[in-house]
Amino acid sequence: MQHGKQLAGEWKTASAALGSLLLPMLPGLAAALTLQVYRPWFWAEFLLLALAARGRPLWFAAGLTVLWLADFLFAFAQINLSSDYGDVLELLGFLPYANTSWILAGIAGLVALAAWGWLCVRVHRMGSPGRSMLLWALAIMGVAVAVPRLDGFNHTEDKLYGIRQAKLAGSWMLDSRFMQQAMAFYEEGYAPDVGVFRPIAPKQSAVSRFSDLNQGAAMPDKLLLVVVESWGLARNEVENQFWRDLWRAPILRQLDTGIVHSQGSTLQGELRELCGLIPQTLRIDDVPQAENCLPNRLRTQGWQTRAFNGASPRMYRNGNWYPQIGFAQRSFLPELIADGRLCSNMPGICDYSITDRVIQTLHEPGRQFSYWMTLNSHTPYKLADLSSPDVPDRVCPVLQLEGARCAHAALLYDFMQSLKGALLRHPLPGLRIVLVGDHQPKFFDADSRDAFIEGQVPYLVIEVD
Repeated sequence: MQHGKQLAGEWKTASAALGSLLLPMLPGLAAALTLQVYRPWFWAEFLLLALAARGRPLWFAAGLTVLWLADFLFAFAQINLSSDYGDVLELLGFLPYANTSWILAGIAGLVALAAWGWLCVRVHRMGSPGRSMLLWALAIMGVAVAVPRLDGFNHTEDKLYGIRQAKLAGSWMLDSRFMQQAMAFYEEGYAPDVGVFRPIAPKQSAVSRFSDLNQGAAMPDKLLLVVVESWGLARNEVENQFWRDLWRAPILRQLDTGIVHSQGSTLQGELRELCGLIPQTLRIDDVPQAENCLPNRLRTQGWQTRAFNGASPRMYRNGNWYPQIGFAQRSFLPELIADGRLCSNMPGICDYSITDRVIQTLHEPGRQFSYWMTLNSHTPYKLADLSSPDVPDRVCPVLQLEGARCAHAALLYDFMQSLKGALLRHPLPGLRIVLVGDHQPKFFDADSRDAFIEGQVPYLVIEVD
């Protein structure tokens, strides 16, 4: 009887020891499966932490916090295509402007993670400091050596992010180094005179293509540049043709259409078009060689320059660097709220509610250049941000889209139709419009992400007759 109780106690301790090695890795594994990003099934650092902190629950809790943060940063780097983990701190500054449902989901997630952490610490105390924990760790590493890969994360290896064929075990530190190497394009070639900004190659922005159109011809006196949030290049050419056909109208003439390369986030898309630069960081204080940016070049030629952005001027610090690059007038959320409607995907102005204002300012005398960074087709794609609930019925059945892909397409359609309508209501002969995507749309499922060609966005140049 006594021997049976002893065996039961030893089995309980051994089970707790195994649990203390495996339970801490489950949140990161669940997140990787949900977000469909690369992650090994086991991180060596979690095993080492459990062994080093045997009998020291407070040490284990502190180490677990650090490793979970590292796990989060690892996933963040893949989703946002940034190996600069300091960008997380910059994004945390956007919390006051985030969607309320996202904030509540984040709080609920932190509470759930804290509860799971409490369970992990309790199991760890039950299983340590016995030798069974060491034996389990050796067994796990032995299996990892014998079975280096586990065929469960199937995805093409040429994807920078998304599920890869995952290793059974790995090291967060070593894999982070691998990720930096995989994203070397994001960091290489930065000229010393522009610091963390990399000049783009010739003709790698819609603006540079637009300039080619004017070789040997007079520059139009009215110009509107629109960087369209999350307008990506679809693999299905029918979908791409749909957006081009949308702009067919008696007074609108398509001058050019094509593709440019894109990298990173909205910020990179903006500076690619406005300044011919790709920043390595989200923390922009000063733009190097700002005198070469398009708004400054036009101002020196006597143009009036305006910028419209429905978000807060604190987002990406646009309120600081927009003036540096030459925008004499800037309209953000505070200036647009009187005429616009507040949308829900993030605190900002609905694009369709300010299209008339954008077009009417171009009617003012003199040479006018207006820039517009759209907002509502930013993830999360909210149907509540549409001008009418029947908008999805006009686009989704045609393109055979459902779910998030339908919502994303409906938001793009709503914006483009509203801008087209404003051009028809307030025709301005000679006005040239350049529409270009900032980056490919970001979805949480790999199938939706794979529907778009990575690193490429479309552009379209239109003129009002």
